[in-house]
Amino acid sequence: MAAVLAVAAPLSAATERRTLSSGDRAALVDRRDLFLEARPQAGEGLLAFCRRLTGVTSSCPEIARLNRNPRRLLAGVRYRVPYPLLADDLKLAVLRALYPADRATPEAWVHAARGEGLDRIALWLTGDARRSTAIAAANAGLPDRPPAGTEVRVPSALLLPIFRVEAPPVAAAAAPAAPGSPAAAARTGEAAPPRLEYGEDEKGRYAVYRLRGGEALYSAVVVRLTGRLHAEDVNALAAEIAGRSAIPDVTDIPIGFPVKVPLDVLLPEFLPEDDPRRLEWEVERALADQYKNQVQASHLEGVTVILDAGHGGADVGASMAGVWESNYVYDIALRVRRRLQERTLARVETTTRDGKGYLVVDSDVLPYSRGHAVLTSPPYAIADSTIGVHLRWYLANSLLRKASAKGDPAKVVFLSIHADSLHPSLRGATAYVPDVAGTAGTFGKGGPVFEGRKEWKEQPRVSFPLQARQKSEGLSRDFARDVIQSFRDRELGVHPFEPVRDRIYRGRRAWVPAVLRYNAVPAKLLLEVCNLANEQDRNLLKTRAFREHVAEAIVAGVLSYFGEGAAARPAGGRGRR
Repeated sequence: MAAVLAVAAPLSAATERRTLSSGDRAALVDRRDLFLEARPQAGEGLLAFCRRLTGVTSSCPEIARLNRNPRRLLAGVRYRVPYPLLADDLKLAVLRALYPADRATPEAWVHAARGEGLDRIALWLTGDARRSTAIAAANAGLPDRPPAGTEVRVPSALLLPIFRVEAPPVAAAAAPAAPGSPAAAARTGEAAPPRLEYGEDEKGRYAVYRLRGGEALYSAVVVRLTGRLHAEDVNALAAEIAGRSAIPDVTDIPIGFPVKVPLDVLLPEFLPEDDPRRLEWEVERALADQYKNQVQASHLEGVTVILDAGHGGADVGASMAGVWESNYVYDIALRVRRRLQERTLARVETTTRDGKGYLVVDSDVLPYSRGHAVLTSPPYAIADSTIGVHLRWYLANSLLRKASAKGDPAKVVFLSIHADSLHPSLRGATAYVPDVAGTAGTFGKGGPVFEGRKEWKEQPRVSFPLQARQKSEGLSRDFARDVIQSFRDRELGVHPFEPVRDRIYRGRRAWVPAVLRYNAVPAKLLLEVCNLANEQDRNLLKTRAFREHVAEAIVAGVLSYFGEGAAARPAGGRGRR
């Protein structure tokens, strides 16, 4: 059935449309109003539709009214979502589709006008039509409706953060840079340490960060200083900080404005030097950093690599614009497995499999599949995501015992591959490792699903002594840094602020993922290869070239961890399963 539009434009309205890579359409009506015309996904109701495209459910009433208050969303029908309500990455996609001649510079977004008014340009690019006056002033007094073909410069300070680009870093000087300095950070691709001041008011203690040119509250402050990455957390905390700092408009904060961040949400490394939480963090990091991998293995001989593709089966993981995390990270895991077997002497174990074999699909867009099972004895077809996660670490611990009986346990590494769903402004890879405090205690599962499997019977409960947890954090950080550096070496995207992390933060809670927390493998990491909520990352993931490039980077990271500089296979060498 041909797709139809739920709301027809007025007969007098001229509508121009462009199709996005997702299959949805960007629409410009009367050179005045922008919309996304999107089909619902299978089984998607209005609330889920609104949340997927706007990030919140509060947009539903307006979207429903625009589309004549549908009782339910129909497959194949496109429903209009007004541009101002869209999530940031979709705003960028819509504008780029309809205005392909637009370009971004560190100083401004250059908009190729086609007859729309300055108020429309201001609304689209800054979020506020009233900024048309400032745009006119920045363009030598343009008229309210610039002639078609006019290039309109919107200064970076006015732009919505999604339209801003940062200036390229200044080349580092030849002289050595002090550790932790801005120059040293630039050489490793990491952001320079922020300058913070501290104070106290009637609401308690806070840190002060002064915004620099081109910085946004949610990225420069919330993401960087608090560790919150998910859109709902970032937006909520940005609103809380804006209220604490008396910021009336988060999209229009002057350069140098003192932003107050409550100490209770700061990452420990940004707390005052005498704060007990920071002191505890520094001691734990120092003890863990004593441990670095000293084991070398030519061509990974004697090494066991345990590959875990996140989610699978009934658990599709993050799902954005029809892309299931489970399918695409499984494809990456298969490509890593193939490279390791063809080009190294490593033994490769996988925690899951889709079907009976390990077929790498030679296609950009992958077919949907829910056929994944955890390879325990007997296998578990993933019907429950929680059971699936816990069986993975039981299996990993069993594989470690098996490998240790034949050789050095330090030659075993564990890698869980995922694709995150974060704030849409973020891009690139992030690696999570277990920290000392987050892996304390004793843990085990019960019930017939677990008790009927060999791996559970071998060791039903786990606990790790303090020194083992310190060593695991140190080795895991070492492993993660090699993998992240390998991404950088290949110009793959990397999270801009501390890409190696030891906790996941949601709201006021922080935790270590179960697949790492209860995992006995000394060197282990959970790798988020990209951000599905960012359209550019999502489109990259849908290409086999990107997934193969990621697999190459992961293998090179494993080789680097064991003292190898390149992924060349020795003459006559064969990988083993």
